[in-house]
Amino acid sequence: MNALYSLLPSRWTSSAYTRVPQASGSRSNGARFSRSRGASPWARTVILAALFGAFTFLVVLVGRGWSSDAEEPLPPPPLEPWIAPVNRTGPRTAVDDLFDRQSTTFERAVARYTLKNGRRPPQGYGAWYVLARTRRCLIDDYDQIHHDFEPFHQLAQKDKKYFRKMVERVKKLAGPTAPGIQVLTVEKGVPSGTEERSSLYNDNDAWMAMLKNLGVSLPDLNLNAIINHREEPRVSFDVRLVARDTSASASAQKAMKANDPTPFLTAPRPTSEYFTDAGHCLVPNDPNGFVRYANNASSFLLSSASVGFTTDLYPVLSGSKIYPCFADILVPSKSDYASTVPSDVAWEDKKPVLYWRGDSPGGWISGDNYHGFPRFRLLDLARNISQTHADPIMDVGITNLDESFCHSTECYSDGIKTEYNIPAKEQREDAYKYLLDLDGNTSSGRFLKLLKSGSLVFKSTLFTEYFTPWLRPFEHYIPVLPDLSDLVERIEWARANDDEARRIQAAGKEFAERVITAEQDDCYWAAVLVEWAGLQRT
Repeated sequence: MNALYSLLPSRWTSSAYTRVPQASGSRSNGARFSRSRGASPWARTVILAALFGAFTFLVVLVGRGWSSDAEEPLPPPPLEPWIAPVNRTGPRTAVDDLFDRQSTTFERAVARYTLKNGRRPPQGYGAWYVLARTRRCLIDDYDQIHHDFEPFHQLAQKDKKYFRKMVERVKKLAGPTAPGIQVLTVEKGVPSGTEERSSLYNDNDAWMAMLKNLGVSLPDLNLNAIINHREEPRVSFDVRLVARDTSASASAQKAMKANDPTPFLTAPRPTSEYFTDAGHCLVPNDPNGFVRYANNASSFLLSSASVGFTTDLYPVLSGSKIYPCFADILVPSKSDYASTVPSDVAWEDKKPVLYWRGDSPGGWISGDNYHGFPRFRLLDLARNISQTHADPIMDVGITNLDESFCHSTECYSDGIKTEYNIPAKEQREDAYKYLLDLDGNTSSGRFLKLLKSGSLVFKSTLFTEYFTPWLRPFEHYIPVLPDLSDLVERIEWARANDDEARRIQAAGKEFAERVITAEQDDCYWAAVLVEWAGLQRT
């Protein structure tokens, strides 16, 4: 305070003496001095307080680099009034209500974002809002994005550079030392990749064209994003450890330090030794009632065919993950964009039978462990049911046995083909009332396609995808436990309640066709990149 006081002009802090001529007739012949005082003590206190506040503001501003705050999005230009996407006739539906409740102004969108997340949107949110409005995307319903980034925001409270440092570490690893990991660089909205490879985004030209198209709408976007090009999730870190506590606890310290000596190369075989035996990922088969784990019903958790993860909390963009064991940040994959299917058979003309076809990927086959893989488990179930049901309720089969996943000394491929009648002949999916979406090594990538078929979709999965919070069980599809123990019961319910089954089918089809569009996938990607850039900039 004394230092600030010394900076005040002397006329505010001391008395000033002025020599004035003496008026005629004065009793004294000498000069008369008049003392004019500066500001009063009260005024000086007010001035000092104001200076102290200004000084504090400057210190904070300098600390932020004299740049615009990453949490203060610039308002977008004026837009035309919001018009919800409409491509149907008839009574109002839940999709109409979903669009109607979206924010119709930028100010409202910022307010809702702030309410949900406890912080203001990142820089670039204004440009994203214009993109979302222009493409008629959802504005407010991105809970999965906020959920995926929240651990990094919590750690930023301890170390603002944590996110950036972890990105820089992965940049040094990308390539041969971290197979399946690519660095996506965006400078002023223009994307470029470090490699071109056959992968989850194997149509590299189309994928980069999509990103370049987004860059036109986000011209100020600058970042280095880490892309996982494999189907399997790559960040084996239980985010609940961070969510519970950001103090100097063992869990927080584990997140803050990079302890994995070989990031993205951890590949236990079989994976059950790590996930199940060592307890690193125990997933309930049913979230209700007594806990019974689904690990023995997942080929990924039993014996993954292509595994290579890290145990550090790196930011990585992936197509799916098992929550809470994995902390990948979810984005739409190529299969989510290419989700079309014939839908030419009327509901009443469809067979009341559950149909599934697919190949065998799902893990390394060693001995008889394949009996635990979901797709072989399904065929075993169908074979047993056919012996007790005179009226067939399933038409399921494996179309191809990938022998590259079959160990020559521990896997008898010809015997497996004979046992399961491989290859099975494929039929038109939309000719059946009930279609099953079933995990392979990870999620199938076919869920959205099946929803658009006009058939009722049954879904059995351990994996979370970017659209998971939007599509609700029993409203848009029929959920099935990972071990398939309730599948027959679900099919019998649908056959006995045809009207209700058709209602669920119609709701799922409408949601997939009207909401989860290619434009919405673009908006989702853009929202993720804006969030990423905000954390990397911090």
